Amino acid sequence: MTTEAFKIDKINRRILEVLQLDARISNIALADAVHLSPSACLERVKKLEQQGFITRYLGEIAVTKIAPLLESYAEVTLSNHRPEDFKQFHAAVKAEKAIVQCHKVSGRYDYLIRIAVRDMAALSRLTDRLLGAGIGIAKFTTVPIIENPKPFGGYPLEELLDGA
Repeated sequence: MTTEAFKIDKINRRILEVLQLDARISNIALADAVHLSPSACLERVKKLEQQGFITRYLGEIAVTKIAPLLESYAEVTLSNHRPEDFKQFHAAVKAEKAIVQCHKVSGRYDYLIRIAVRDMAALSRLTDRLLGAGIGIAKFTTVPIIENPKPFGGYPLEELLDGA
């Protein structure tokens, strides 16, 4: 089945909405939530996975219950913008475990990265390591996160798909 032939109808959208909030929901509970039989629901979930609409299942953990945590964003600007400069930066970011997310962006800087470390000293060491790595960073501005009043709770599929 091709992606073009597979439609995200209201039931598929609802399955995706429920799964992004609770990936461990049982098939029976999911089927009940979307008003399908368990077998029909499981078939739809498998098709959503096969077609790449569901790319992975993650468990969100309460990190602060097991270790200190300082999360920060960093705005990164590169000195040069040649393809090899981007490749070199990407390789360095992928190798750095404390960088948990990286976005290449448009605007006043080139990248917005999300960092998870124990404390300010660890953030300083990471910053020094990256700036000293010779990977073409011209500017590196960190923005520590003080509070997260609205954590990521999934994409607003209904609003995104309204125009579809």
